[in-house]
Amino acid sequence: MNTAQELGGSEWFRSRFGDAAPTVAAALIRAGRSAHDTSADTKATSGLRTDEPYGATFWQVLALGVVEELAEVQNVRKIRPKGSRFHLPVVAGTTIYAAKCASQSGPEADRLVIRWSQFRDELLSDVERRPEEYLPLEEWQDDEGTEELVSPTSEAEAVVLVAFVASDRAGLERIHIGDGYLDGNGAVIWLHHEELPVEVALDLDVTDEASEPRRFDEAPMRSLDMAVREDDDLARGSQ
Repeated sequence: MNTAQELGGSEWFRSRFGDAAPTVAAALIRAGRSAHDTSADTKATSGLRTDEPYGATFWQVLALGVVEELAEVQNVRKIRPKGSRFHLPVVAGTTIYAAKCASQSGPEADRLVIRWSQFRDELLSDVERRPEEYLPLEEWQDDEGTEELVSPTSEAEAVVLVAFVASDRAGLERIHIGDGYLDGNGAVIWLHHEELPVEVALDLDVTDEASEPRRFDEAPMRSLDMAVREDDDLARGSQ
């Protein structure tokens, strides 16, 4: 049984990423694992008891890692939207936005929190909002009302949200992915949601590089911005 082929096998995943769906799913898992490993080492090296070194490292390594892991996917490209500090990968016309959940998040899909920002709001603006967020007048609604959520825009122009739940203490706990957006308080609202298995064994190409164990400090050092900033969102690792 090929686990990598089973990943990304849902109808939604296929509609978003086409034949590249299994590769995208596996790449996101690898990027999350790498971000956690590097961040945990960074905190250990810092000698600090707080989680700032972990969080500040995780979101930056994650942003870089997602692009790197998807670099070999056919027809992948990358964009850098206005307001974004990093490039975002685009696969089969679908933009992938990966973010680390805030420390106060629960691991479950309905308890996720990612700090709201103008950039995130605009990036996810094409995702259909829940009906109550439009604040419609009563006469605009059908008598019977509706709870149905409409799919976001066209599949060819979709932006999917990937929410990573991770901490130094608990490790990489969850990877949530789907059509979603943030409300004014930063709570993640899903229209469609799936979860990637973080503990799954991934098939790797057998090469000399892959066959030998690798330490984080053997890899080329990424350029990370560790400067002190007024926005404590960066320190918490929730950008």
